[in-house]
Amino acid sequence: MAHVHETEFLEILPMLPDIEPFETHKPLERKDDLFFCALGFEDRCLSIPEHLAIQKGYHSKKSIYFQYSTNEPDNAKNESKLKSALSVFSDSVEQPLKCDEEDFPVKLRNILKGLGGNGSLPSVSFDITVCSSKLLLTALKIILESDVSLRILYSEAAVYHPTRSEYEQDYNKWAQEDGLGLAKGVQKIIPSPEHPGNRRDKLPEAVIVFPTFRRERAVAAIADIDQSLITRPKDRIIWLIGKPHLPQDQWRTDALRKINEIPDTAPSYEVSTFDYKATIEKLESIYGVKDCEYHVNIIPLGSKLQSLGIQLFWQVRQDVSLTFVIPKKYNAHEYTEGCKAAWLIDFGTTKQLRDVLNSVGQLSVRE
Repeated sequence: MAHVHETEFLEILPMLPDIEPFETHKPLERKDDLFFCALGFEDRCLSIPEHLAIQKGYHSKKSIYFQYSTNEPDNAKNESKLKSALSVFSDSVEQPLKCDEEDFPVKLRNILKGLGGNGSLPSVSFDITVCSSKLLLTALKIILESDVSLRILYSEAAVYHPTRSEYEQDYNKWAQEDGLGLAKGVQKIIPSPEHPGNRRDKLPEAVIVFPTFRRERAVAAIADIDQSLITRPKDRIIWLIGKPHLPQDQWRTDALRKINEIPDTAPSYEVSTFDYKATIEKLESIYGVKDCEYHVNIIPLGSKLQSLGIQLFWQVRQDVSLTFVIPKKYNAHEYTEGCKAAWLIDFGTTKQLRDVLNSVGQLSVRE
């Protein structure tokens, strides 16, 4: 007997590409119209650009790197090496794009509109290695509006601070607000202009938090959304705690619970820092319970690949709001070290990706 079927989010996840090793020792035969990356203070800022520079077969018509307003002197130490690497495989290296300025979205949209011109689909590679959550989610949202062929590149740090020994020897340095840890203070809280959500019917607020090793950042964002959540959270704060994909880093999940003072009674779930589809799956399960009862907010302080999952989830659930928290300063000397692996996700055409995502909720008749 025929019946009406509504496509669910879980049904389309197998249609999204998996993350694959980016074998930097092998030639990469690809010609891009544009290569994007960010200038940061981490060693791995240079990893993928320098690998592409020594490979045969990779070429981009132009390259652009994003520039932050925080930690400018620290970031500047990598700038000449980054420009040098980009110039090897690019016809031109454009002026850096200041990603913290208000007109950043307008400039990025204009750049993407200017691609192509010969009738072929523009090809874009985006190295997200040292992108902040704010930059990554904003840029991805804008790129996914455009019609391009998109590939995401990512290099994984060899060492993430704090190491277990650093954490156990000096807990206060990493956890307390007066310690530098990975970052210091809160400069500002920014409700994302690109992810405003829809506060329909004045529903009460619920918050999904991807916590970091600085509790003050999550608390500041929660209070900005709704001060009552701090004193009367009930089940309105849901914690999605990053679960590293390597066994030697599993201790970090318990550390995140302790640093963020997450009560045993609070809704909390461990979510892979590496599998972006797992982030989508967990967000969808929470949304299914909270939607219509609450207005859902996300505070994205987690990993790069969790942010990728957040953006793809938001493409379907655009009534959800995102809030960014900018620290006063990052600890450039004890953040990450080196690069142990590189990865890629080939999304193909963004139009096809949008079509897949837009199929969620569609009705069809099945026998």
